[in-house]
Amino acid sequence: MKINKSYFLNGLMSFALMFSFTTLNAQQSIEEVVVTATLKEQSELDTPISIDILTGETMIDNNIMTMFDISDRTPGINISKGTFSNKVYMRGVGSGGNQSFDQSVGQFVDGVYQGRSWTTAGVLLDMERVEILKGPQTTYFGNNAIGGALSFITKVPTDESESSISGTFGSHGEKTITAIRSGRVSDGLKARFAISYHEMDGWLKNTNPAGDNYPNKDGFNMRTTLVWDSSDDMEAKLKVDIGRLDTASGMGWQQTNCLADGSGADITFIISTCKLGLGAPDFEGLFDDRYSGSEGAYGHLDSDSIVLEIKKTIGMGELTSITSNQKIDAEIPGESDYSSRDFFHWLHDETSEQFSQELRLTSEATDNGQWMIGFYYQNTETANTMNIGRYYVAEWGASLGIGTANLALIRPMEIDDTTMSIFATRTFYISEKLHLTAGVRHTDVEKDYIRTTTSLGINGTGYTFDDFNIKFTHKGSIADGTLQANSYSESATTPSLMLQYFKDENSMFYATYSDGFKAGGYEALGTALANNGAYGSEGVDAYEIGYKTSNEKMKASMNYFNSKYDGNQLSSYIYPPDGGAPYNTISNVPSTNKGFEAELSYLLSDSVIADLSFTKLDATYDDYSGGTCAVGVTPVAGTSGCDYTGLPLLYAADNSGLFSLTSENEMSNGMMRKSSISMYWTDDVWHNTDYDPNSQEDGFKKIDVRVEFSKDDWQVAILGKNLTDEYTSNWNQQTNYTSQTGQFSILDRTRSIAVQFSKDF
Repeated sequence: MKINKSYFLNGLMSFALMFSFTTLNAQQSIEEVVVTATLKEQSELDTPISIDILTGETMIDNNIMTMFDISDRTPGINISKGTFSNKVYMRGVGSGGNQSFDQSVGQFVDGVYQGRSWTTAGVLLDMERVEILKGPQTTYFGNNAIGGALSFITKVPTDESESSISGTFGSHGEKTITAIRSGRVSDGLKARFAISYHEMDGWLKNTNPAGDNYPNKDGFNMRTTLVWDSSDDMEAKLKVDIGRLDTASGMGWQQTNCLADGSGADITFIISTCKLGLGAPDFEGLFDDRYSGSEGAYGHLDSDSIVLEIKKTIGMGELTSITSNQKIDAEIPGESDYSSRDFFHWLHDETSEQFSQELRLTSEATDNGQWMIGFYYQNTETANTMNIGRYYVAEWGASLGIGTANLALIRPMEIDDTTMSIFATRTFYISEKLHLTAGVRHTDVEKDYIRTTTSLGINGTGYTFDDFNIKFTHKGSIADGTLQANSYSESATTPSLMLQYFKDENSMFYATYSDGFKAGGYEALGTALANNGAYGSEGVDAYEIGYKTSNEKMKASMNYFNSKYDGNQLSSYIYPPDGGAPYNTISNVPSTNKGFEAELSYLLSDSVIADLSFTKLDATYDDYSGGTCAVGVTPVAGTSGCDYTGLPLLYAADNSGLFSLTSENEMSNGMMRKSSISMYWTDDVWHNTDYDPNSQEDGFKKIDVRVEFSKDDWQVAILGKNLTDEYTSNWNQQTNYTSQTGQFSILDRTRSIAVQFSKDF
């Protein structure tokens, strides 16, 4: 049955509003959140930065279980599952999937930088809040926050004893159980323990009868936090995190267009019959809940971290030390033929260990102002290996002209990355209403690369493989490969200025300038042809003006930003039109990112709050004349590339926004009822740097509704997400074999219904 979306949306709105006026009113209030965006606690309204905040309560109410769920609650942000790394784009600024790239939008957990994006891929366990800091944050968060930062803040032990158990059971086999215990152990020690188990059967049907649906996964996260506070002038916090995640084979690629002419008889053995429309750029309604995946192989992600934070009051102020050690072990399988047949597989192995040490000294605030000085050291050792195999199958191998030999490509790489920086800020209280903060950070980066690429036939020539599970074993020396050893080093000094004018105790104007830097390096895919895979650094000059205000009925903020990026790092995978071996290329491209953002929370009545956030973005390339051409597109005369100057950056929607209504009412039996409805919308976005028309995704709207009943120490709720069942993609890639081309995507979660419960003890 086809649902009329107009009628459906009207019904949902009426459903949500009904709760606001049929019960006793409960007194609602506008929440003001304390943030740590400037490495000190202060009200969000006093912070001269554009910030979106997801509180722990908001995350529960919207079933935000992973970082990927953040995209549909935050305009101007896209978070996607890349092949070799997760990607975050903010205001059109982000990093591609090349595993040698530092992320342009840094990810931090309790102030600790997450050098490998895998570390935040699991369940977001026991969160206090997520601070989404827009624009360059290099003074406070370092060189890897040139486009912004995601700051995850976990909950700390409580003085009073508390225990809870909660769960979510929903569509696609979703099951999540979380247990928390917190309280004081002794006079000088308090502790918090949280554990969560999560599993999912997947919303994409695997056409391979032997395979699992996607994303089929299960895992658990566990955290223990201890706080010593026996002394009035010192506090120490020890936090240990353990995460395990197992995933089904493949990446869940869904074919989103057919061959341009609708033919392709010679490739039907590789690519499943296309039923999604010929070359259609509009993804909506084209997916049929099918994907092609290899059988048998599972991936896993193990992540462990230990963090010791010590705060000590001394004569000059407060000294903070944060010591961290993180380890990850990832094994990610996939395929490059995007079919249900065992033809072209790969397995990405990665291990990484990161040690970091930060020291900060922050003075007490006086009538003249406040200052902070700091030192940061980080070393990350990463080893990753790509195993790629092509298997000859007699029934169709010869007909495709691919030869009769099984082929292997093994590509090990090691990266040793060391970053050291010193930073300082000084806030001057020019007057009671006018404050000026000047900051500076000096950063030194050194990277050492060792890469070996070996490409050989494996029928008795030195490699073995186990029944199509691509875990190659080399029988002899690796010396038959091509060795590349490269070193990279660079230093940069990045200043910042923040000017604040407090009109009154509830209103503030601000203006900021930020100079940012992100290091270059050498690509890790092993296929870049130019300059041995070298790429340059990124830089930015960013300006922002804004206004924040609040009163008992509303809270609002707005800002305008203009950022000039010098040398955006772009990684493109090239599929030669002649069907030759694909290879990678990297470009540094300048861009201008400017736009307007606004947020409003308004108390419509004692029981109803309306929230609106909106982003208007104009992010375009200043000069991208040597871009990679899409298959079938003729390069600019006299060149080998295409001109994309003036085109939008990836994931840079012109307009995006979120509107929600939340009501909370007391029923006649003493039970509380909380209901909400929200709508997220976005304009078109591009997925690929070759600007293939098939990689442009049309704009869409998503509707969520939730109703919660609670009394005393228990709560139960029903939640519906993406109720209009929009078919959208968070990642898109082209493939090309035997002179044929197709477009493939990872489909976002379709319509889902879930029941949530929690019980306090």
